[in-house]
Amino acid sequence: MKPPRSELAFASFLAYCPRGDTQEIKRARNFMRSLKGNQFVRDEAASSMVARRLRERRESFIEDFLGKNAVLIPVPRSGLLRRGNLWPAFEIAKSLRVESLGGGLMPCLKRISAVAKAATSRSEDRPKARTHLDSLELTEPLSLPPEVTLIDDVVTRGAQLFGAAWKIWTVRPDVVVRAFAVIRPISAPEDFSTIAAPTTGRIEWRSEECRRQP
Repeated sequence: MKPPRSELAFASFLAYCPRGDTQEIKRARNFMRSLKGNQFVRDEAASSMVARRLRERRESFIEDFLGKNAVLIPVPRSGLLRRGNLWPAFEIAKSLRVESLGGGLMPCLKRISAVAKAATSRSEDRPKARTHLDSLELTEPLSLPPEVTLIDDVVTRGAQLFGAAWKIWTVRPDVVVRAFAVIRPISAPEDFSTIAAPTTGRIEWRSEECRRQP
């Protein structure tokens, strides 16, 4: 089965580089770790800091991706959610709503089978979009609004975001789905300049593989 669409629009706010040792690269990597653990940075939770900065900077992508018409759907973590476990995407989505970003919050995607963590898997072993599709359940399909934005902490190739979008499109092909991830990796240190790197692009699905552009 092919997805109803082969591209997903995405936006991200920050960037980090997994290699290199400049002060800015180290700062970006440290913030990425803080975001994934929703740790405090300068007396403020990382998710709250991101949401506040987004509101203050009023980035050009906000109207489409985090505007009043876009209901926010946090993407589930790779493992099954247990009571007391941190759900980074949900914390980010809640913080965005505190800053009046997005048109509502619907945690309606549920992980029903665990998948391997992309961050700790070899490139060839990272879950594909279809794996994410099969591991997710949409709990409120009839309540979905016309436009939604998937929320996640980090976007690498985009398989998790695309799999989540595919799940929604499978049930409700009429819904406009976009994605927002706080931070994206930039592979080459020479291409990295600063942590603040707002961008928009697309996640493409081709022959079972996802590719993020840029």
